[in-house]
Amino acid sequence: MTTPATPAAVPVPAARAGRGRLVGALVGQGTLALAGLVLQVAAARELGAAGLAAFSVVYGAVVLATAVTSGLVGDSLTVLDRHDPGVRAALHRLALGTAAGTALAGGLFVVLTGWGSVWAGVWIGVATLAFVLEDLLRRLLQATGRYWRLPAVDLSGAVAALGVLVVLRSERSLDVTDLFVALAVGQLVSCAVALVLVPRGERPAGPWRGAAVGTVLAFGVWRAAGQTVRPATLTLLRLVVIGAAGAAAYGPVEAARVLTSPTLVLVAGLGSFLLPWFAGARHRPAAELLRRADRAAVAAAAGVALVVVVVVALLPWLGPLLSAGDYAVPAVAVAGWGGYAVTGALLLPYAGLASVHGAQRAVLGWRAVEMAALVGVLVLVVLRPGAADWAPAVLALGPVAAAAAVRWRVLVPRSRA
Repeated sequence: MTTPATPAAVPVPAARAGRGRLVGALVGQGTLALAGLVLQVAAARELGAAGLAAFSVVYGAVVLATAVTSGLVGDSLTVLDRHDPGVRAALHRLALGTAAGTALAGGLFVVLTGWGSVWAGVWIGVATLAFVLEDLLRRLLQATGRYWRLPAVDLSGAVAALGVLVVLRSERSLDVTDLFVALAVGQLVSCAVALVLVPRGERPAGPWRGAAVGTVLAFGVWRAAGQTVRPATLTLLRLVVIGAAGAAAYGPVEAARVLTSPTLVLVAGLGSFLLPWFAGARHRPAAELLRRADRAAVAAAAGVALVVVVVVALLPWLGPLLSAGDYAVPAVAVAGWGGYAVTGALLLPYAGLASVHGAQRAVLGWRAVEMAALVGVLVLVVLRPGAADWAPAVLALGPVAAAAAVRWRVLVPRSRA
């Protein structure tokens, strides 16, 4: 007579695989943060406070464009059946269309507004195109569970971008266009590496006809709108503070964000891991998933807070290293950006779970509360332009309100039902 296996013995390999994927996701986000720091540190050291502020606005617009495509296509390929011919064709069309459209819009905006030359517009357009496509390929690797391949994608691009900066710096001082040249080259290298590492059956090839565009848009539009909340908020924050207090006043605040940017990338990485996890576990009871979201929110916030404490403690050494001694990096702004990352970590598990339950419209509505914190920032910098260092702390109040609303107004009623 065969002895039946105990129930507890069955999920052990799956649990270990889940932990391995989580560690891989965090490592992948760490290398992504490192790759992003290459350009941001170069901007902080080479461009000065005002130049860093100008670079941050354009770079933030590139990130915003990427967030739109990541939500529209990246989230859709994670949650929907990407192997369905109609869905697959729609994903191909939307990915290429949004990537090309945002690249063209970015290049034309730079030229028509007089922000840069035609040469600068070309490179910013190429950088935007490569940035968007590289993000989608990373999302495809994440959706297939290949988290441990992400470091190769990120580090190859970082090395290429750093090489470009070193070559250009050996000839002359760097300007903003040089940074986007490095970004474009680095992202193109990352795209090539990612294409090689994506499983053959998952590579972006296949049907283009019979696209179920409506199916993808019905889900992806709301996710895209939700994904733009944070980068749009940061872009508006930059414009508000620069408009009220000036670029030189905002430069140190942006330098503080650079120091804490790995925590923001870590938060995004947790969200990219939790979304496919919740999608795979959607058949489980809603109350159980809510408890898991609670644990994930607490653990994510605690982990990010620990990193923030370390950054604040090392500020006397990191600040002068980042700014090359040209300006001081305010501790208040560093702590404020850290608080913004912590509150963002609280929100992401609830937003991801609600979207998997089909409540992405409700999530978007409540995330509008997150952007409402900009009103407080505007009041602050208008009444006290010298208090721009406190803007990130005021901004951090938004995600707390949004997290509470999504949990109690969207998820709790579902768990009781």
